[in-house]
Amino acid sequence: MIASVVALLTSTKTIPSSGTINAFKVGVYTDALFNNPVSTITWADLNPGESTSQTVYVKNEAGGLSVKLSLSNSSWTPSNANEYLNITWNQQGTILAPSNSVPAILTLTAHTNATDGLIFSVNVLITGTQQ
Repeated sequence: MIASVVALLTSTKTIPSSGTINAFKVGVYTDALFNNPVSTITWADLNPGESTSQTVYVKNEAGGLSVKLSLSNSSWTPSNANEYLNITWNQQGTILAPSNSVPAILTLTAHTNATDGLIFSVNVLITGTQQ
């Protein structure tokens, strides 16, 4: 019996690519005329059990598409700060028609078990999802 060996040849071609992903944009501003984009939020000092709020203005900048708003947080420093602090807002699930806007109240709450002298940072993410 004669054994045959069949070798499969494989060739790969790498094709570089680049492009742009257009997110469903929302703008977040400090003023109702949309002149000043929010670059940072500075919260007031809190005692355990207290809350403080900041108003921002959220505008649908996604062209002709409606967007559903959501809020999330990431990159807490220290990493366990979210055990003591919570950020919420009054626009979760709001659907914005093209070019429409809403005032949004962001609220930071320190839980009653918050550590005295806790210094923190966090990224606040406001997202518009195509509807």
